Amino acid sequence: MIEKRTILVRYDEIGLKGGNRKYFTKILLKNIKRALPVDRGIEYRVPRGRILIDVPKSVADEIVDQLKMIPGIASYSVGVSVNPDFDEIAAFGVKWIEPLLESKGKLKFCVRTRRSAKTFPKTSPEVNFEVGSRIMSQLQERGLVVDIKGSEFTLEIEIGATDTIIFDNRHPGLSGLPVGSAGNILCMLSGGIDSPVAAYLMACRGCRVHFVFFDNQPFLGRGGYEKVLKLSKIINRFQGRAKLFVLPFQDIQVAIRDHCREENRVVLYRRMMYRIADAIAKQYKMPGLVTGESLGQVASQTLENLAAVTCVTSINIFRPLIGMNKEGIIKRAKEIGTYEISIEPQPDCCAVFMPSSPVTRGKIPILENDEEKFMWKELQEKALDNMETIQVDNL
Repeated sequence: MIEKRTILVRYDEIGLKGGNRKYFTKILLKNIKRALPVDRGIEYRVPRGRILIDVPKSVADEIVDQLKMIPGIASYSVGVSVNPDFDEIAAFGVKWIEPLLESKGKLKFCVRTRRSAKTFPKTSPEVNFEVGSRIMSQLQERGLVVDIKGSEFTLEIEIGATDTIIFDNRHPGLSGLPVGSAGNILCMLSGGIDSPVAAYLMACRGCRVHFVFFDNQPFLGRGGYEKVLKLSKIINRFQGRAKLFVLPFQDIQVAIRDHCREENRVVLYRRMMYRIADAIAKQYKMPGLVTGESLGQVASQTLENLAAVTCVTSINIFRPLIGMNKEGIIKRAKEIGTYEISIEPQPDCCAVFMPSSPVTRGKIPILENDEEKFMWKELQEKALDNMETIQVDNL
């Protein structure tokens, strides 16, 4: 007989959704099933407020590694499903504690119970006492002591309507909302540190994030393309099923260089990027764009310049990093695994033909005047006609 483990998956924000809770739980369960292997004898159950996953003991560690990548999960524990019998529960507690006593000589422990099945005849404090006293009667002389606040080992018991689960571990999840519950959005992905972090944060708010990259291979080579593809694959580990749209941008940049005021170049580049991203998002029915912009971080991200680029699109613009400093962004990039790739030397397309003194407070009428000097609509259509669409696989 294959020994089983039960993984108890908890969520937090979903539990606050009232009448819509079933909708969010259904999406989270679908995302979990999509992330976990289909041929390992895994079974799923959904009691109120929890998701239970029954797995063979041999694959439990593998499943744990997958669950930590799924937005919407607050925490999870690997446990054992048992009968609601105090002697049986205490026997497991003794089995788990004995090796710790042998290695440490003394151990502080406690028992914590959550009783969602209110029909169970004992209250949570009573269960704690019944189980804890049985464990203490066997191990007290070997150095086991009760310490609720300073516990080094906590035996946790969840008593539900259909299952009683015991465990001694809690793994933090990503929290947030399950991917897909908020719809699809398009992220303007560069090879830098910021935009991958912005994409990840929106995925944790329930969005499935797709990517657009403005390529300039004649001037930058293929390195930027490969770098962005790697970054999109890393972000896709948290969500799956994303598309990457790659557009040639060199003709637009050359036209801006040759016909427009030098100091306006960067803002004009970004206005064109916003227009093109807007067209792609509308074509694929995505109601919003995501950028890695942070207020005041560089010359193009002042209030005036942000307004100058935002006004060319009519859909939502999400800037999840807008109030973060660079240190905080770098920390998150390291946590999600994009930092090392982002810092690989490779200029982004805005760095090509960079002006010596870029405008920090662009004036929309002057920018529009510059745009009258080149055929931006024709160039935009040409870029869209030559767009490459890539189905992103997980890294």
